[in-house]
Amino acid sequence: MRQFPVILIPPEAQRIAQSKPAVPEFNIDVPSVPSYRQPKPIHIQEALTFTIALIAVVAIVTMFAKELGIILLIVGSVAIIFRVRFQFQTYQRRYKKHQDTFQRYLAKLETYSHQEIQYQKDLAITHSPERIREFRHNQFRNFFEKMPSNLNGIPLKEIDNPFSKDENGQEIEGVIYYFGVTLQQHLSGTLYQRIKVYIPSIDYNWTPALAYIEPELNSHVAIEISSPSDNAAIVMRNDLAERFLVDSGWVIIKFTQEQILRNPTECCKEFAKLLNRLSLDESVLPKFADTADLAVSKL
Repeated sequence: MRQFPVILIPPEAQRIAQSKPAVPEFNIDVPSVPSYRQPKPIHIQEALTFTIALIAVVAIVTMFAKELGIILLIVGSVAIIFRVRFQFQTYQRRYKKHQDTFQRYLAKLETYSHQEIQYQKDLAITHSPERIREFRHNQFRNFFEKMPSNLNGIPLKEIDNPFSKDENGQEIEGVIYYFGVTLQQHLSGTLYQRIKVYIPSIDYNWTPALAYIEPELNSHVAIEISSPSDNAAIVMRNDLAERFLVDSGWVIIKFTQEQILRNPTECCKEFAKLLNRLSLDESVLPKFADTADLAVSKL
């Protein structure tokens, strides 16, 4: 038992429907913050550390050689004094160097910010709905160009309303006709009937209930109707035919007879949702905003 509507889409068409233009590259790294701290005139903590270390070393050395300990104390004290004096004398130079480095960092950060903002603007333009639609339509044109432009079908508007009745006394052909007429009012392309596609692998002339062809993209969407009277052989034949058709580039949507008979407007909305899903025509679905979704049917 299958659920309807059934939608069959070529894998390449599905890929195109999800594709987007290539994102602009942004390979600029965030500027790193200067690693060293702001300089001080005298590093008191450093001087205290050296002084404590010197006292500890002198104390240990004095235990074994008093004279050496005194010499070490004098040399160490002089070294610490020179170190402190050197820090004090070079403070202005170190401070200026730090400020210059920090200003260069701020300049790099500002440049990076401008470049990132420009990148976000370019990304927004590249992935705008208009650009995405244009990108996908260019690919669809290439994909559908292999489809034949003339399948000897007759535009629905040139066909008189049929009134042939099926075995249940339902005017199924007339219902399909009115369904097509209602749908055609909202489409930019043309709905056809009596299109025939020969399928050599099963020696069968496939004829959909309706076929929609949009001339700008040359997109081909078939609408098929499944009947409860279809036996296993017919179902298998249709499955083989549909596999061939999808491989050839056809998009297929299948409804049941009951759905077409009872809910033609909802079926129209389902068709519009398919066009919108594939980005083939996004202007149709809003016209059915007040129409309920089609209930799933099993057959």
